[in-house]
Formats: sequence, C-alpha cells, structure tokens
Amino acid sequence: MFKREQRLVRAIGDFGAFATVICALGPGSVHEGQFTLAAVQAAVVPRGWASSRRTRALIDWLELEGTAQRLPPCGDRRERPWSLNGWLVDAVQTLAAAYLAAASPWHEHPAAVTSEKTTDGVNTLLDGVNWLLRHPPELHPLSEEMRIFLGHAPGFPLLLDLLSAATASGSNGTGCEFSRKAAARAYGISRAHVTALLAKAERLNFLQRDGSRIILSDPTLQNVRRDLAYQLAFVVLWLESSKP
Repeated sequence: MFKREQRLVRAIGDFGAFATVICALGPGSVHEGQFTLAAVQAAVVPRGWASSRRTRALIDWLELEGTAQRLPPCGDRRERPWSLNGWLVDAVQTLAAAYLAAASPWHEHPAAVTSEKTTDGVNTLLDGVNWLLRHPPELHPLSEEMRIFLGHAPGFPLLLDLLSAATASGSNGTGCEFSRKAAARAYGISRAHVTALLAKAERLNFLQRDGSRIILSDPTLQNVRRDLAYQLAFVVLWLESSKP
C-alpha cells in the first residue's frame, strides 16, 4: 500500500503521523466528520507522539495534497473545524480491512471495502484504535525494535519487508537479500535514509549487515512477531467486545 501510494509515507509512515491522522478521524466520527487542530494536539502532544508544530504542518500538507479540507472558521485557528477525505481516508480503511482479514482469516472478507458489514467492521476497528491511543496505559509495551522502526518513516513497512524476507529465506543464519536502492525507490525516500535506519538498528544489535544481506537477530524476530500478534489479538478482542 505504501509502495503504491508514496504520499502515505509522509501521511502515516511513522507513529507520530499515524496517531495524528487516527485521532483526527476519531473525533470526526462523532462531530459529523469534523475535527479541530486543538483536539488532535490535545491527544498526541502531551504523550510526546508529535509536536504542536508537526501536527499543524501535517494537516496543512494534507490540505495541499487534497485530502484535508478546512471548513468555515469559528474562533481561533486551532478551533477551526477540518475534515479528512479522499485518498487518505481510503488508505486508512484499506489498512484496517487488511488487519481485519489477518486477524480473523476464518471469516470471509471482501477484497475491497464494499459490503455494509465489512464497512461496519472497519469503522469499529478504527474506533478501537482511536480509543487505544487515547488510553496509553492500555497500550501493550512495544519492543525496542518496534519503537525504533515506528519512529522513522517508513520504518514499519520496512520492518515488515525485512521480516517477510527473513521468513522466506529460512533460519539458516545467512540472512536475507535486501536492496536499499529498491526500498528507497519503492517508498520514495533516499537510499541514505534507508542506510541510516539500518545502521541504527545494527548499533542496537537488532540486525547485522553483511554486504547486501541482512541478518535479523533471533530476539528481534521473536519480539517483532510477538508485537504483531498483540496487534492482531487486539483487533479480535475489540471486535468481539463491540458486538451487541
């Protein structure tokens, strides 16, 4: 998804941007599709996920990209109502639908969000993620590996690429082929950015670089898989608890 729509790297490619967008969509679900910058900043700034300046800059950029719309002013700039629409909302719904399918493979899920039942499931899941972001003590502590990659765009999809390549290559200790050039082109970032993220992970002993090959440590593989399992478990539990 990030490779098909590279604007997502900036829009939701790291945790700060993701939290900003989800918190904007959250209040929007109860205010006729509207949110205010003040409400979003109140959710993400005190927890250190994003600064006031960054949230404001992100919303302004989303407006330039045609997916955020400012509505008639009411009061100061932070209280002006906004709405999200278009490609960003579609992408978030697609991401939520993918988590639904991964978390409950025993259910039949359409390839696209078309049926009313699937749309309800996606909206319920987005409500759950928004609730989780607003109740930080309920967040399961993430591994240091996940925290490092989530803190840099597009760290999370890069980490998934590494995990997928490592799984496909088996557990023979020789690692997996990983092209920094291909990753940079796929996500619309510089090769230096990819190299810097991998180098930081290597300094922390999360992985080892051997030419074009990347060897993920066993603890890293276990921690990332555990974190992903908790994410999928949250999807299942939230949906079950939300049933009438």
